[in-house]
Amino acid sequence: MEEHILICEDSLEGIFTAVYVAYEKRYRPEQTAIVTTEEGNMRLFAVYEHVLTDSVKSGKVMNTLRRRFGEEGFYKFCLALASTGEDKGTVVYRTIARGLGLRRPFSVFDMHTDRNVDRTHKLKYQAWHEMHQLFGFVRFREIQGGILFSEICPKNNVLPFLADHFSDRFPAEHFLIYDKGRTLFAVHEAGRQWFLAQDLHFEREGVKESETEALYQELFRHFCHKIAIEARGNDALQRGMLPLHFRLYMTEFTNSLSK
Repeated sequence: MEEHILICEDSLEGIFTAVYVAYEKRYRPEQTAIVTTEEGNMRLFAVYEHVLTDSVKSGKVMNTLRRRFGEEGFYKFCLALASTGEDKGTVVYRTIARGLGLRRPFSVFDMHTDRNVDRTHKLKYQAWHEMHQLFGFVRFREIQGGILFSEICPKNNVLPFLADHFSDRFPAEHFLIYDKGRTLFAVHEAGRQWFLAQDLHFEREGVKESETEALYQELFRHFCHKIAIEARGNDALQRGMLPLHFRLYMTEFTNSLSK
């Protein structure tokens, strides 16, 4: 039997559109793969199909997932798809298909012996772990105009989850969170809903701090230095609790926004 390879955009909307197409064309899940990049080696006897992102189709899939799996189940699928796993589209699609075939779809998450379900759990945890680390490691700096600015470079595409978290924490603040690796911004205007925007030509050097920001940064670094107990330093433990790649964007480990 033919194998169908659906190639789509690496986004929730792109992958959910591919899921819609797979159901629309009645493809068998075990004979269908959803990928977000072109494969280097083409598979024999496989039919490749490019799927254009469609907000209407993806919206229908999202509504179905919320209705059948509940908000918690939908959240788990979204986290898994935010991970870096190359197989995420396929395993999430097959987990969805398995769940929809059950009387209680949400119970699919208890089927740990199923390879696709188990892999979905692992991908979900991968994104969830980095997301929760960034809840504590994101550092905002005030730039001109009274806007809070933060720069990050996460491995997983967790920016939407961070935007949701910080918009709840700072509903009365204007803030920007910049995902450097994806050239993607989470934009929040005080009292309004956040949104994502992409800027391929963003120049970090053009971002200027407010007049008082440098003073507050220095005070914070001084505080962090003073509370440290030099005799109890444990670099290995610190790297385990605070990996080095996060420190590039943390105030206490940097000198200024322009460096």
